[in-house]
Amino acid sequence: PPHTHTHTHAHTHAHTHAMKVEKQPKSSAFVENNDNHTDTSITEASTSTVIKVELKPDTIENLENLQGLTRTRNNMLQGAEKVLPKKYMNQFSSFSPDGILRQPVDNIDSLLSRCENVLPTFRDTLINIVEAAGLIPDEIVMWDGKEVMLTLETPYRCLTIGPLKSRERCEEKVANDYGGDYSRLVDIVRASIVVADEDQLISVAEALLKHAVRLKNRFKEPPFTGYCDSLFNIEIDGIICEVQLHASAIVAHKEDNHKYYCFFRSFFAGNVEASKKRIELLEKCVDHNANVQTALEEMLKSDDGEVIKDMFDLVKEMGDWFLCELLCRRLCELRPECLGCKNDMANVLDSQGKYVEAEMMHRLCWEAKKKELGEEHPDTLTSLHNMVLALGNQGNYAEAETLYQQCWEFRKKTLGEEHIDTLHTINNMVEALIRQGEYAKAEVLSRQCWEVMKKTLGEDDPDTLRSLNNMALVMDNQGNLDEAERLHQQCWELRKRTLGEEHPDTLRSLQNVTYASFHQENYAKAESLSRQCWEAMKKTLGEEHPDTLAAFHNVAHTVSRQGNYANAEQLFRLCWEAMKKKLGEEHPVTLNTLNDMAVVIDDQGNHEKAVVLLQECCEARKKRLGEMHPDTRESQDALAKSLRNFSV
Repeated sequence: PPHTHTHTHAHTHAHTHAMKVEKQPKSSAFVENNDNHTDTSITEASTSTVIKVELKPDTIENLENLQGLTRTRNNMLQGAEKVLPKKYMNQFSSFSPDGILRQPVDNIDSLLSRCENVLPTFRDTLINIVEAAGLIPDEIVMWDGKEVMLTLETPYRCLTIGPLKSRERCEEKVANDYGGDYSRLVDIVRASIVVADEDQLISVAEALLKHAVRLKNRFKEPPFTGYCDSLFNIEIDGIICEVQLHASAIVAHKEDNHKYYCFFRSFFAGNVEASKKRIELLEKCVDHNANVQTALEEMLKSDDGEVIKDMFDLVKEMGDWFLCELLCRRLCELRPECLGCKNDMANVLDSQGKYVEAEMMHRLCWEAKKKELGEEHPDTLTSLHNMVLALGNQGNYAEAETLYQQCWEFRKKTLGEEHIDTLHTINNMVEALIRQGEYAKAEVLSRQCWEVMKKTLGEDDPDTLRSLNNMALVMDNQGNLDEAERLHQQCWELRKRTLGEEHPDTLRSLQNVTYASFHQENYAKAESLSRQCWEAMKKTLGEEHPDTLAAFHNVAHTVSRQGNYANAEQLFRLCWEAMKKKLGEEHPVTLNTLNDMAVVIDDQGNHEKAVVLLQECCEARKKRLGEMHPDTRESQDALAKSLRNFSV
C-alpha cells in the first residue's frame, strides 16, 4: 500500500492545519492531523543595522501581488472619487427575484432562436438609452488620453453589443454550473455601456431600471479590489438579457485589477467584516511604490511591533510560512516575554515541517502556562496538545500516545466529551495508534470521533472529513480494502467540492485514493495520480515539506511496481537524502524510504548492498518503533529474503 496521510489537529485559537506522513513502507498515504497553529537566510549584526533577507520566489510573488492589489485598488478608488464625487449610484440597491432568474424556454435550440430574434430590439433599446444620456454609441472610450481596451486589439465603445454566446459555450456553462438547465442562461444576449461622468451614469442607470429584473450594483458595494460597475439583467420581448454599466475612469484599470482578483479571491473570501479587516491591514502594511526586498528589510529592523504583527496576520492568512517565520522571529525579539508570539512561532515552524524546533517552542509555552494557569486550564492543554503533535511528527509515537491520553482525560473533565478540542485529541491519538500498528483500538476511537463530529459539526466540515480520512486509513491497515477505498473516495469528493481541488487536504485525499489503483494493480494510473499530487504539493507546500516528500516517495514506489527498478532506485535515493536532511536519519518516514530503496536494490540483483541497507533499517526501526511494530517486521522479512538471495 502507498504511504498514507492521517490528520491530526493542533491548536491555536484560530485553527489552521498541517499534516503528517506515512503509514506502511510501500508508498505514502496521508494520515491527517488537526492542527492549529522557515528556511530563512537572515543575517543581522543588531536590530539597528541592515538586515539582509534572501527571499524565496513564492514570497516575492506574494509581496509583489500585495503591492499590485494595493496599487490598482487605489487607482480604482481615486478614479471613482474623481468622476463619481456625488455617489448618485448609492441610491440603487442590488435586487433579484425571489426565485432563480430563468428564461421562458429551456430548450437550447428554441432559446438561441428567440435570442437571435430579440437582438435588433435589444440594440435599438440600448442605442436610445445611450443617446438620451448624451453619448455617441460608436465612439471609442478614452481615459487619460488613451483608448480603453476591451481586448488586446479591440477598444471599448460607449455601446458595445456583444455577439450571442455560442452554442458550445452555452452547453459548457449549463453542464458545469446549471445542472443541465438551459433556462438559467440569462447572458446569451449581452452588451456593455461605458460612461464618462456621473450625470451620464445616472441617466443610463435610471433608463435600464425600467426594464430590469435583476441588479448587482457594485458601485454601491464594490468587491475587495475596489472595482465598481453595475450588472443589469433586463427583459426585452420576454427574453432576459445582460448589460454591464461601466465608468471609463474605472474600467480603464479592469484588466490589471482582475489579475489580482484571481490571485486573492480565496484570501478575501468570507464575511464582509473579515474582508474589511484584511483590506485595512493591506493598506496599513504595504507600500505599493517600494521595492519589496528593501521594504521587508526595513520592516524587519523596525521596532514597531504592531505593524510587524499586522503584516504577520496578513501573510499568515495567505499561507506564506517562510515570510511568517521572518516576521515572527522579529516579534519574538521585540517581545521576548510574549507567549502569544512564541505560540505563533511554534505553529509557523509546524507548518513548514520544522518539528524539532516546533516541539521546543511548544514545550516552552506549555511549561509557562502550567505555572501561570494550572495544568488543567484549556490554554495549557492547547499548548500540551500542540507539543504532542510535534512529538508525533518526529516519529515519537509511543510518547505521543501517552501524552494525548493525558490531554484527552483533562479535556473530557474540563470541556466535555463532545467539545471540539476533546474530539481533536481523540483524532490525534488515532494517528499515534495507527503509527504503532494498534489498529483495532484505532478503529474504535476513529469511528467514535467521526460519528460525534458528523452529529455536532456536519458531514462536510473539515474536521469531520479529517476523521473520516483516518477511519478509512484504519480500514486499509486492517485489510478491509473495499471499505477503505469507498471511504477515501467519499472524502476526496467532499473535499473537492468544499475546499477546492488544490487545497492541501484535497491533495492528501487524492493521494489516499491512489490506493484503489494499487489494489487493482493499475500501477500506471497510480503513477499518474501520484505525480499529479506531487506536483501540486510542490507548488502549494514547497519541495522540502514532509508531505511533498511523502508524495515523492509514492511516485518512486509506483515506478518500482512497474518493474523500472533502476529509475525507482534513483528516485528513492533523492527522496531519502531529502528526508534525512529534513526529518533526520531515524525518523520513521525516512526509514520507510530507506526500506523501499533497499528492496528495489535487491530486485536488481545487488543483494550484498541491499543486505547492508536493510540491516541498518531493521536496527533503526527496532530502536525507534520496537521489535513487534509492523514496519520493523516488514524490514526483517525483507532482510531475510535478501539474505537468501545473497546466499544463492
